[in-house]
Parts: sequence; structure tokens; C-alpha cells
Amino acid sequence: MSDTTPYQHGDVAATWDKVSAAYDEAAYWQFPENRANLETIVRHLGDPSGKRIIEVGSGSGLTSVALAQRGARCALLDISSVALATAAEGFKRAGLPPPEQFLADALRNDVPGGVYDLVWNGGVIEHFVDEGKVLLIHEMVRLCKPGGLVLILVPNRLAWQFQLRQSWQKMRGTWKYGFEDDMSPGRILRMAVKAGYTGAEAYAFNPIAAWRWIPRTSRILRWLAVDTLEHHMKRSATGMITVLAIRSRGARS
Repeated sequence: MSDTTPYQHGDVAATWDKVSAAYDEAAYWQFPENRANLETIVRHLGDPSGKRIIEVGSGSGLTSVALAQRGARCALLDISSVALATAAEGFKRAGLPPPEQFLADALRNDVPGGVYDLVWNGGVIEHFVDEGKVLLIHEMVRLCKPGGLVLILVPNRLAWQFQLRQSWQKMRGTWKYGFEDDMSPGRILRMAVKAGYTGAEAYAFNPIAAWRWIPRTSRILRWLAVDTLEHHMKRSATGMITVLAIRSRGARS
């Protein structure tokens, strides 16, 4: 999508082609926050075994690989061909069957609706303006089977350490993730209502991860013994990650 769309800014595919080329699987799982994201998904979903799951905006696909290792049947959707190829390679390295892949726009695609037990993403919705956020929520619910789960993970606007670092990098021109508009639990709930979905749950968790964005804090976190999965899983108003969970009641037109 280009600058002319009302949904996002800049050439998103080109941005994520560059980001995707730098994914590092070994480094990814060294960070407890990524394991915390995976465990949060499993806590909401339950046992992934046998469930159909699609990651809408798959990026590295590494969390989907982990879900597939737990028995899920995973599909990937991304606007970046490099991201899809990188993610598929991760499945191959893990000795897993290739995932179903869709090179498509998350807001407009021909993926069959109403078939997935879990429709999820992390670090996607913040790259759209409000109109795009609403469309993304609507589209993710469309893909979900009745009684299935839509789960969105997004950086929390109230995680002030991360917001300070992001603002500093944007000012210096070193921010590499393009347009980003992060969301507090209250705001994403209001966005879900605007999309027509009430009864959703939203909260923030992980009060530790945002500190990584402040230089030279990693050693302090380890010294304080808080850089652990247990601490990364804790809920906090200023936690790094906002979660939106919607239980689908069936396809909407």
C-alpha cells in the first residue's frame, strides 16, 4: 500500500522486506518477552494441538513455528514476500510441514473466512491509522470460526520507556519500523467497539520488556532477577504489551 491510502503511511511491504531480512531465530528466543508472548497466546487459546491458526501479518513467523511444534495447523499472511519466505524457512528448519501461506493485504484479501480457531498477530495493528485499525479488527474476526478467538498484541502506549526511546529514534531518523501508533488497553477496546465488537477483553502485561529500550539496563534487570518469564508475564498498566481478545460469534458482513 502506498502513501495515498487512508489506512497507513509509506511503502509497508518495502519496510518489512528490510526488517524481515534481519530476523535472527537464535536471538529471538533468548529474550523472555518473546516466550511471554507465546505463553500469553496459549493461555487464551488452550492446547494448540489440532487447532487451525492464522497469523495475520506474520513477520518472522517464529511464534507460529512454536505453535506448530505444539500441534497447531498454522497459516501465515503477510504483505511482504520476504517475510513469508523467511517464516516458511523457519518451519523447514524445525522439520515441520510448510505452512499455508497468503501473500496478501491484511485489510483486503480473499482468504476464506470462518475457518480458524485462532486469528492473531503481534506488532501489526499499530502500523495503521484508526480507519485501518478498525478494518483490521473486522477482517480478523471475519477469518475466525464461530466460537473462535481473535487475539491482538500491540505495544502499549503507556509503556513510557519504550515510547521515549521510539520518539528519540524517530527524531534521529534511526527508527526502522515505519509509521507506528501504539495503543493502550482502553483505546484498543474503544477501537473494537467502533469495529462493532463488544464484550472484548483488553489488558497490558510485561512491565520488564520496555526497560530494554533504555540503554544499559539489561544488566540491571538481570542483577535484580526480574528478567524472567514469570516477571515478563505479569500484568501492569504500563506493561510493554497491550492484549485485545475477542471471542467470535460468527462471521459479519
